[in-house]
Amino acid sequence: MTFQKLKKIVSVSAAFMVILLSYNSDLSAQNRVAVVKSRFDNIELVLDTYHIKYDLLEFKELSSSEVFSRYDSIFFPSGILSEYEDNLDINWQGKDFTSVKLSKDFFELDEKSFKSNFRKFTKNGGSSYFSGYAYKQLALAYDDFNFFDDFPYMGIPGRIEADIQGDLARFSLKRKTALYMEYTGWIALKSVSGAEVLAEAQFSTPRGDKSGPISVIIHDGGEILYTSYYSSVYSEFKRFNIYRIAGSHLRDKAIDRVKARSQEPTGIIVDSFLGGETHRTYYFNLKEGNNTIHFLSDNAKYMFEIYDRNMSLIVTRDFQETAQSYNIISIKEDYCFVKVYPSGRDRFIMHSVTSAYGAVIPPGVTYTVKIILAVLGSVLLAAFLKVTISRLK
Repeated sequence: MTFQKLKKIVSVSAAFMVILLSYNSDLSAQNRVAVVKSRFDNIELVLDTYHIKYDLLEFKELSSSEVFSRYDSIFFPSGILSEYEDNLDINWQGKDFTSVKLSKDFFELDEKSFKSNFRKFTKNGGSSYFSGYAYKQLALAYDDFNFFDDFPYMGIPGRIEADIQGDLARFSLKRKTALYMEYTGWIALKSVSGAEVLAEAQFSTPRGDKSGPISVIIHDGGEILYTSYYSSVYSEFKRFNIYRIAGSHLRDKAIDRVKARSQEPTGIIVDSFLGGETHRTYYFNLKEGNNTIHFLSDNAKYMFEIYDRNMSLIVTRDFQETAQSYNIISIKEDYCFVKVYPSGRDRFIMHSVTSAYGAVIPPGVTYTVKIILAVLGSVLLAAFLKVTISRLK
């Protein structure tokens, strides 16, 4: 082989590798979070502030099953209805309209297709956020909403005091929080069948004081977070909602880590350090017996401290690893505080903190036990067949 031929082969191979690497880079760089364009809830602004990359979707794209297959998390903010002007051709002369007709690009969402695509997306582990008037789209697939007098738009603007529960309470370190409902006719829920309630409150309506959920999670493979409250004001409430859905990939990894050790998850937080923050603090419930606090990160390494209910230090760890765990033996039903510190200047990198209950069985042991049981089962089956065949003879 001549030097020129060798040079040509090397050049072609190098070009091929560049193309292949570029292709793989494009795949890995694909955003796994999407936001449907809306008029009321400023989700894009919050995601930009939190440095979370996303794609913007047009309303008409919701009819495609391929759209749902591209993403792990989709935000459906309040006010995602198609603009009327997108569906109408209007002609006028001076101040007078001369004709109004449907445009050639008229679009109407196929409700059956949306229901099928969205339920498949959720059951396959996809997570989604719906707020305010977007309950209409959610109800196409999960019609679990119950309203006072069957009328959704009962809410009157004003301040409400919400009771906080579950992971939202663990995240915000609050049992109550003040929310200001900014809009007339906000969605007043009586209940949401089968949903986990994160926040509920008493509020005024034209037909007197009522009480019901403000924020809920529907579990069906993935998670659907619906909230009646949305605002331009930044808060722990909004921050929890954003990271819970945008960080669903990390939540799934955390749950898998817990289950791989034969434990039961009892609480999970997904969060990140914003610019200027030096630590984040959460609380977790402890059951009587063995509890484990699991830490996971997308990339950054963290130090953590765990305190008892009286804020006395239990342990401090500075292993600088992206995956860590610590066991706590509790003699009663209790709770603890977990304080997480960033490593150096790392910011806007998601992390999760998960509490779990039960004896820890390492994944390797579980796998070995399954193999042994499978072998024993095979031996017993072979023995049974041998005895059966010998009797038939």
